[in-house]
Amino acid sequence: MNLEQKDKTLSGIIMLLTLAMVFYVFSYSGTSFDLEGRTIKDLISFIIEKYLDFAIIGYVFICFQLAGFVELKYKQDFITVSLLSILLTPFSILFILQNENDED
Repeated sequence: MNLEQKDKTLSGIIMLLTLAMVFYVFSYSGTSFDLEGRTIKDLISFIIEKYLDFAIIGYVFICFQLAGFVELKYKQDFITVSLLSILLTPFSILFILQNENDED
C-alpha cells in the first residue's frame, strides 16, 4: 500500500467519523428540524439567526480546504489563497486560477 493510498484511506476514515459525529449530535440534540413548507431563503435566514457562529466556522473551514487543494495542485501560496478565498468567496479562486491557466 503506497503513501497516496494510505492518505486517501485516512481521509475517508476521518470524513466518515466526522459525519457520524454530526449525525450523533443531531440525533441527541432533542430538537426536530422540520423542512416542510420552508424555502431555501427561510433556511438560510434560520441558520444565520440561530447558528451564525457555526456558519462562519464552516465557511472558513471550506476556504482553508480549498486553499490547501490549490496549494497542492497549482503550487500557489497557501496564505495568499486562503485570504483571497475568505474575502472573495471560495469559488472566485477557481475562476482566478482558470484565468491564469488560460494566459500561460
